[in-house]
Amino acid sequence: MEANTLAVETRTVLKKGVNKNARKNKNIPAVVYGYSSPKHVFVSEREFEKKYHKVSENTIITLLEKDKKVGDVLIKDYQEDLRTQKIMHIDFFEIDTNKKLRTNVPVVTIGTSVGVKAGGILEQLTSTIEVECFPKDIPEKIIVNIEALEIGDSIYLKDVEKIDNVRFMGQEESLIVHVIQFKEKVVVEEAAADAEVPAAETAEAAGGAAPKAGGAAPAGDAKAE
Repeated sequence: MEANTLAVETRTVLKKGVNKNARKNKNIPAVVYGYSSPKHVFVSEREFEKKYHKVSENTIITLLEKDKKVGDVLIKDYQEDLRTQKIMHIDFFEIDTNKKLRTNVPVVTIGTSVGVKAGGILEQLTSTIEVECFPKDIPEKIIVNIEALEIGDSIYLKDVEKIDNVRFMGQEESLIVHVIQFKEKVVVEEAAADAEVPAAETAEAAGGAAPKAGGAAPAGDAKAE
């Protein structure tokens, strides 16, 4: 996979106030972890969002400071403001291009399932697959063709088409995607059903008879004249 570049600036003062001011100036605080001691840097928010508007673990980024290479990294973690959806902090992991690594790659389904056409529902249980390979062999995505899936069919990790020089990690029986039967929920309105029960039946169930309109009162209730 071709590496992308990103300009960084070394952070020398590690205080919350400095980071707050940096964010106001459209810079993102970041840390580079890996084979050397952690390196604290700032990243341009504008450049990062332009090149990496979708944060992904499987994109190799070459960090540059004043056009000098800092290292090749992967994005391992980040903090996002849920209200503004702005990236607040990034953790980069430095990689060795000559050593295998493990990272997560997005799963992308293609095609329309015959089961879905028949009224079923497609459920994707896994959004990423962990892989092990050399950095140059990291796939951009893992494609899963779902066209042949009928209702009740599933695709497991063992069924996913293999990629040269890439090893899929995890259990072979891990469920990736399946098509299930659509079941319409029937709501029983008990209150409405009870309202339709005749008063006589309700009285009989209570052990007494319902009085008839215009009829005499029970003997025990009669008054002597």
